Amino acid sequence: MVSFKICVGSLNPTKVNAVKIAFEKYFTDFEILKIRPESSVPNQPIGMESILKGAKNRAEHALNYLLNEKQIKTNIYGIGIEAGLVKVPYTKTNYMDFQFCVILDENRNITLGSGIAFEYPQSVINEILSNQETEIGTVIGKLANNMNLKNEAGAISFLSKNIIARIEILTQAVICALLPRINQELYEL
Repeated sequence: MVSFKICVGSLNPTKVNAVKIAFEKYFTDFEILKIRPESSVPNQPIGMESILKGAKNRAEHALNYLLNEKQIKTNIYGIGIEAGLVKVPYTKTNYMDFQFCVILDENRNITLGSGIAFEYPQSVINEILSNQETEIGTVIGKLANNMNLKNEAGAISFLSKNIIARIEILTQAVICALLPRINQELYEL
């Protein structure tokens, strides 16, 4: 198997570990680097377009880091993960939280994946909609009395009473973004 380098567009340990867990399911010879990129979207993305733009921007910064800073031109992936709120009919609050992963390779081929979606309490949505510079992680961190929650088990862990951890849904998003890459004969990348 060919060795390759991955750069994650985040310093958040949960995102980086989710990438590691997902890739370890399919590959054995890779190295993960991480950078702090600009997502160029609000701290709390709202809307599918904003979330995907943030994930894509993070992946592009990560890929460019490998290409330009590390001078690695082949067998590389830039990965961006972004979460945010999307309007969904029939929900109590009109919004659900989605996590998306974008993987870019050296040819700029893009693949996407998403984790499960879930709904927040109305009070959390109201606070976010009244101040889009506030992140859900901060609001839920206050409710959970753990301001580092987003770097740990995440809001989903608090809301599910520790049944689902953030790393699980981020890992799902990365695996789903890998599907076209591990099944190239079906997807014709």
